[in-house]
Amino acid sequence: MPRGSGKLAGAISRLERDRFWPGAIAQALQQWSRTAHRPSLGLSGGCGCTFCSPYYLTDERGVLEAAMHALAPQAARELRCLVKPLDDLYIAKTWPDPLASPDDGWWVGRCWG
Repeated sequence: MPRGSGKLAGAISRLERDRFWPGAIAQALQQWSRTAHRPSLGLSGGCGCTFCSPYYLTDERGVLEAAMHALAPQAARELRCLVKPLDDLYIAKTWPDPLASPDDGWWVGRCWG
């Protein structure tokens, strides 16, 4: 998995101290990578909607989204460069759930199969 720069690591460390927990972003990135490569792991049981499986595991993408909005522009841009290929892979392996709530993140409203 690609790694970020030392500046990104410092920015993430400060953000984790203030808003998350130590290692939260690395953990979320690692889990998102697993989910992107094998959506069935994250969307276990049915299509991944709350009716099929109320315990789908896409919260890690929400942590990454929050981090990308909270980081300074340069650090956020670098984190987005790490997340985008995973997002693209996840999108390629899933399709939009027509019943998904527009209030949820785009990554929640996806089906696989």
